[in-house]
Amino acid sequence: MSPTPETERNTVKHLRAREAQILVLLLAGRTFTEICEAIPISRTALWRIRSKPEFEAAFRQAKEELLGGAVAALHNNAMLFVNTLAGVCKDPNARGSEKAQAADRGLSTLLKARELFDIEQRLQKLEAIAGGRK
Repeated sequence: MSPTPETERNTVKHLRAREAQILVLLLAGRTFTEICEAIPISRTALWRIRSKPEFEAAFRQAKEELLGGAVAALHNNAMLFVNTLAGVCKDPNARGSEKAQAADRGLSTLLKARELFDIEQRLQKLEAIAGGRK
């Protein structure tokens, strides 16, 4: 997944131009070798920049923003995915293995989502309890 212009703007505003370039390339999945060739920069200089706490914070924030966008996109298409799986299961022309795989994937996803929902609920309760102790 490539960074969006909004993610790049929000995250890189506190970085120098070279650091911003590095951040964008890292978010795009480029290796150190590819980054060194694209900018150009030495591996040592790249490593130093990558090790800075403020760069690490910006990189972490940008990754969270990208993940949030990806999760939102999946959420927006959840019913399409469910309907597609259901369609495969109901399709009289689908092979039995295709139906079984679609059913298995649907049930696995449902169980995983339920587990994550339960964990989130428990975490919120713990945070509320911990917040009351302050």
